[in-house]
Amino acid sequence: MALSSLPLSVGATVTTFIAEDYVFTGPEQLESGRQTVRLLNRGRDVHQIQFLALPSGKSITDVERALASRSPSLPNWLRRHGGVNSVAPGDEASVSMQLESGDYLLLCGIPDVAGRPHAMRGMVRALRVVEAAPSGEPAPRADATLRLTDFAFSLSGPLHAGARTVQLVNDGRQAHEAVVIRLAEGASAQDFIERYRPGGLPNSAGLESGGATGIDPGRQASMHLDLEPGRYGLLCFLADPVTGAPHFSRGMWMDIEVKMVLTPAEGS
Repeated sequence: MALSSLPLSVGATVTTFIAEDYVFTGPEQLESGRQTVRLLNRGRDVHQIQFLALPSGKSITDVERALASRSPSLPNWLRRHGGVNSVAPGDEASVSMQLESGDYLLLCGIPDVAGRPHAMRGMVRALRVVEAAPSGEPAPRADATLRLTDFAFSLSGPLHAGARTVQLVNDGRQAHEAVVIRLAEGASAQDFIERYRPGGLPNSAGLESGGATGIDPGRQASMHLDLEPGRYGLLCFLADPVTGAPHFSRGMWMDIEVKMVLTPAEGS
């Protein structure tokens, strides 16, 4: 899936972060409101950028301590606001989301070959979001809505090839994400799950091709995709906070077929 031509609204401001092995570079401060964030991956591993709101009295140190404890999920006092998911080396992806003012943490939770999240190898940093007047910029027009529940995806309609914006709405009681997989010929999302190994190792069933990182119940985000015709998978890798089981193991995966849109002349 090529992501070089993002379907953003005219005049939209895009903030770029760069992922390497294992560090983020980008601005240290953003304004509140709707933000469109692009992640460029210049590393050799798959990376993501998750925006997490820190409550008063908590710091990066508290989060790093929780990660070191090998907890199956992030602390429940963190608030997931979204971000750009699963960008392959040399690629890029973009997401729009709503940010309130306050202190945030940016991290990559994708595991290395030893199962350690990249955040434990340095891919974690602070971000301040300052209060700003509403811009009046309209939300990007969505080509489809993807609803996230416990534990399933529901897409409002078909996705056609080309530049598309998909609005995510979390109707569940847990945080959820959407990882987009460009599937290999004849493969399915289940095949990708069965062949998945952490650490960016090649998966013969498909390639991670963007998506949106975790959003809390009731929150929304929009992922911007430039889709080629073919088969895609959607997966949620987030873990159940009690059992530690990934949501895809409870059925949160979906296969999608993307087709070309034929003009009347082409279809005749």
